[in-house]
Amino acid sequence: MTDWSSLRLNVARLRRQLSPAELKKRAQGEVSIPIDATVVANELGITTSRIPEDSEVRIVGSADTTLSGIEVRATVTSSWEGECRRCLDLVTEPLSLDIVVPFVPEHQVDDEADVYPIVGDIVDVGEVVREELMLALPLSPLCAVDCKGVDPERFSPTQDPSQTDGDEEPAIDPRWAALSELTFDDDEN
Repeated sequence: MTDWSSLRLNVARLRRQLSPAELKKRAQGEVSIPIDATVVANELGITTSRIPEDSEVRIVGSADTTLSGIEVRATVTSSWEGECRRCLDLVTEPLSLDIVVPFVPEHQVDDEADVYPIVGDIVDVGEVVREELMLALPLSPLCAVDCKGVDPERFSPTQDPSQTDGDEEPAIDPRWAALSELTFDDDEN
């Protein structure tokens, strides 16, 4: 296992002028920089889900030259965890994504372009992988499509208000009870 800095690739040999024989090899996919690394995930998460600390992130792919710079193609695999939005149970799922990322010389990068910079002769694949992993994490994890929630008898997510006894208020999920105390400026008038 390596660290994220091992994913900083020196692409100088891909960027130099090539002879006709090397151009032919490149066209056949024989000239590239292979990427095969396993790194430890640290602090990768959003508010609702995360890559567990000390989990392995596997990156397999290659870096190759394009007309405008360098292109990295890779498959990234790991797993994520988070609390189900209905029942609050821990959900753990595998995560696999294919990335294709263009890198261009630093002076060609602007805020609107969806590209990453080549700094000197270095491309930072680790930065891209971390960003792509964060974007792939679910915002509202769900353990199963038919999850009924914490206590489906009392707090049904599909409870029909017309099925309650006339004056009786439907039961409120205790996790949301504090919101009943909330008032707004318009409510006070």
